[in-house]
Amino acid sequence: MDLKASYREHVEELSKRNSAILKELASEGTEFRGIVFAAGGDLLYHADDQPVPFKPSFHFARWAPLNGPDHLLIFRPGELPTLVKVVPRDYWYETPPDPEHPYMTSLCVETVADAKAAVNAAGDLSGMAYVGPDRGTARALGIEKEKVEPEELMARLDWDRGLKTAYEVECIRGAVRRAARGHAVVRSDAEQGRSERTMHAGYLAATEHLENEVPYTNIIAWNEHSAVLHYQSKQIQAPSATLSLLVDAGASVYGYASDITRTYPQAAAHREFRELVNHLDLLQRELVQGVGPGRSYLELHETAHRGVAKILCELSILKVKPDEAFEKGLTDPFFPHGLGHHLGLQVHDVGGRQESPQGGTLSPPARHAYLRTTRAMAAGQVLTIEPGIYFIAMLLEPFRQGEHSSAFNWKLIDELLLCGGARIEDDILCTENGREDLSRGSVPGHRG
Repeated sequence: MDLKASYREHVEELSKRNSAILKELASEGTEFRGIVFAAGGDLLYHADDQPVPFKPSFHFARWAPLNGPDHLLIFRPGELPTLVKVVPRDYWYETPPDPEHPYMTSLCVETVADAKAAVNAAGDLSGMAYVGPDRGTARALGIEKEKVEPEELMARLDWDRGLKTAYEVECIRGAVRRAARGHAVVRSDAEQGRSERTMHAGYLAATEHLENEVPYTNIIAWNEHSAVLHYQSKQIQAPSATLSLLVDAGASVYGYASDITRTYPQAAAHREFRELVNHLDLLQRELVQGVGPGRSYLELHETAHRGVAKILCELSILKVKPDEAFEKGLTDPFFPHGLGHHLGLQVHDVGGRQESPQGGTLSPPARHAYLRTTRAMAAGQVLTIEPGIYFIAMLLEPFRQGEHSSAFNWKLIDELLLCGGARIEDDILCTENGREDLSRGSVPGHRG
């Protein structure tokens, strides 16, 4: 990719889109002369003098790949966007290094030494809207209270974030390639039976990330730990018996995230669990083929549940027909999360449940309350597809004494509890003609 040209086209496209948004709002009677996107300020832990690890606000980060607080991006229709860049003179903390990125060739950049100087450099912002986390900065800039993140503007900006430019997609591709190096190291370490913490350290080294630079806390889970959906711990000691390993880990490039999960059953795992992972991988590949413009993500999620029902019944984990298992909700304790989400600057990117550019919420049905995406698929969206099957005692317990208890093979389920669970996740670009799998070619699946 020609990064310089791609980023220039990205800025031009964002300028075009934001101009159209402001024009539409003006036609409805709400006028803004432009938009100030603020990176946000430093925060301290409560009753402490240590700063919380900083992340720039995501709407600002879409324009400029800068870390560090207090930057401003000023957009006015018909003008080159202005970046007020804060480079503090400080000997207590290191100034965030400038990224190897051609952002200065496509923005008008003014460099200042602190937040106060940034406010002064911004000039007259009367009639502008403000997007950012720090209301104090908005007041210092003279932004009127009603123009701070107005709902009608934020709805349109959030909706537009769902439609990636070519530059944004290429950043996600880069994040996939970076994550692939880490996944390869972990897979190799797993063959040696290494501990979760050792594998996590190897992942960070391979991706050249610090702990607070990965887009989310890595999940590297042996055995029953993989049944904790957001497992955060990293055990120092390796387990005495290695049955299964779940790796859910991503990387970041210029602020954009990848999010990839693989499950590796080990030789000592229960035979039905190894078969389950193979079947789940095949199901995930079928679900990826369901991504396309105009298609319903909710319907694809329900297709995933029907596929999970088939797997559970074929492996005699459930003792009923697949249709009955789905209709009676017997797949729910085994697959208790949504099929996936929008991906971009945020791992769970904005706008997935939004009804339209004007706002509103498309809530999922009660049975699938955790589904993060109900918005129809459209070209330019990057979505994750991540079906899973887990053996979680607390979710299965109500079914042991319930009216459908006889439908469960409890002896086999109790044996599979030791293996935890399985999840397989790839990052998929919805295109005009269907889809592009951004991650499977870089991080191979498992067929054992």
